[in-house]
Amino acid sequence: MSEAAAAQATEVTTRYAQVAGARGGTAKRTKNLTEDAKKAKNELMELLPALLGPLSRIATRLPDHDLLASATLSNKQLRKLRPLAFTGVVKAILDSAARADVAPLLTKQGLTATVLKPLRDALTAFQTAQPATRQTINERIVAGAALEDLLSALMDEVRQLDADMKAFKLLNRPLYEGYVQARKLVTTGGKGGSEEVK
Repeated sequence: MSEAAAAQATEVTTRYAQVAGARGGTAKRTKNLTEDAKKAKNELMELLPALLGPLSRIATRLPDHDLLASATLSNKQLRKLRPLAFTGVVKAILDSAARADVAPLLTKQGLTATVLKPLRDALTAFQTAQPATRQTINERIVAGAALEDLLSALMDEVRQLDADMKAFKLLNRPLYEGYVQARKLVTTGGKGGSEEVK
């Protein structure tokens, strides 16, 4: 028995009920959180290159391959990240800039902690406007969010259940294979499609 899969299945059921409940109502998109998050992300994307350029040179000099990998992420790669991953990457970059072996080298280039503060402020603003996924879903339901947002959130939960269900390859193979078949039917109507459990 998998407690993780059982808990995630309950979460999926809850989200499904919320989507079903929202279908009949008038869906209104709540824009405040989205606009605040977008503004903060745009500010981060505008300011990050000022840090990433010098940071990549420092990483090469140290040498620090992990730091170099973070410092050389392109604008396109950063924009493709989901909110949680984006927050994690930017926080890791800022934390690296504060390291004892990195901060003095950045200071020599004028990038002191004070100069970098707008980046940290923008990250905080983004995190505030982009709360935990489940909390956001609940807030949007209360505010009458667009149904497409709820469906997207439901599918995120289902994908997490997909990951938990993989344990059943070892725990209960017939159950796992039945789940995979059911997912194909739900996702594609039985015709086969791109989003399948593997």
